[in-house]
Order: sequence, then structure tokens, then C-alpha cells
Amino acid sequence: MTALPHVVWDMGGVMYRYFTELILDVGSDLGWPVHQVPLGPTGALPDPDYERLLGGEINERSYVVIVVARLAESGIDFDPYGDLLWHNQERPRTWETIGKIHDAGHRQAVLTNDASRWLGANWWDSWEHASWFEEMIDVTTLDHPKPHPEAYLSAARALGVPTEECMFVDDLPVNCRGAEATGMSSHVFSITDPEESMNRLEGRLGL
Repeated sequence: MTALPHVVWDMGGVMYRYFTELILDVGSDLGWPVHQVPLGPTGALPDPDYERLLGGEINERSYVVIVVARLAESGIDFDPYGDLLWHNQERPRTWETIGKIHDAGHRQAVLTNDASRWLGANWWDSWEHASWFEEMIDVTTLDHPKPHPEAYLSAARALGVPTEECMFVDDLPVNCRGAEATGMSSHVFSITDPEESMNRLEGRLGL
């Protein structure tokens, strides 16, 4: 694919490490039996509920509730929203690519479903990375989350461009399909292989 002028980014999992990755880190440090708990793409066990998330049968909020319940069944009282520190969990390889895209003159925007739950209300007012992006859209300010068409249309309207001039990056295939339904191109980010994900994206953008 030739270079596109506008890249619309998801945040959780893509810009920041996925919450199950961090649970594994915390659990390993504290001696939790994390090897006995299905933890999405980063756990040792198959996770049918994560597969349901990927396919759009449940949303990420529902999946977080499921993971919290699994931890509780193992005697672990843990709240991913409140007990994990997110501001220092950026993916360096993703931010390297964001910088390259910026330097190449591409416009960039954020389109996130749940950042307010992870980073706090009105996070966009004080987010340290805001200068990299022309628009930051949290669907808590909209009526419809991804993969509803209105989420992607809102991002394109904010940028003042047609959807056909945008590429959307997300770790959930269902959200990428939602973007494609509006005319955007999409790029599926692999939580288990961030390096290759960004290599592929840079290749598609001609960087």
C-alpha cells in the first residue's frame, strides 16, 4: 500500500501494553498462580473469552470483568483499572513508529473506547503525548463505541477528511473490520509481536 496521509490509532494494547501483560508482571512478582488463569494473548492457557472479544461477541469492558472474576476465583483481589500504573507502560516500538509517521508529514489522531477508565477522566487535557496528534477522540464523549460506524466517522470528521484517506490501527480485528466498513483501511496490531506489527505498518506507509 502506498503512503496514506492520516493514521488513526487505538491506544490500549497498541500504544500501551495490554492489561493482561501487566497482570502477568505483577502476578509473577507477587507469586500469584497466573499460570493457572487464562489471560488472553499473554497467558499460558487458552482463553475462549478473549477469542470472543476478538470476534466482537463481547466488548473489552466485559472481558476485563471476566478476567477480574477469574483472579478472584484464585483468591486474588485485583482491579486492573485502579491497581495498575499505566503512564509508564508505553510500547517503545509503537512510539518510534508514531515519531516516524510524524516526521514524514502524516497527520495522526487517536480513537479510543476505554482510555478514560485507564488514564482518568479528561485524560486528553494533560496527556503527555498529545502534541503528536491533531485529534484525540474518546468515545465516552460519543453515543457509540467502536466498532460502530459513528466512532470512525467522528474521527474522520474531526480531521476534516474522508474515511478513505485514513488508516486505522487497533489490536482487535472486530474494530478493524468496523473501520473498513466505513471506507478506512485498517492494520491489525499483534499484542504478542509489537515489533513485527510496526514493521508491517511502516512498510504499508512507505516509511
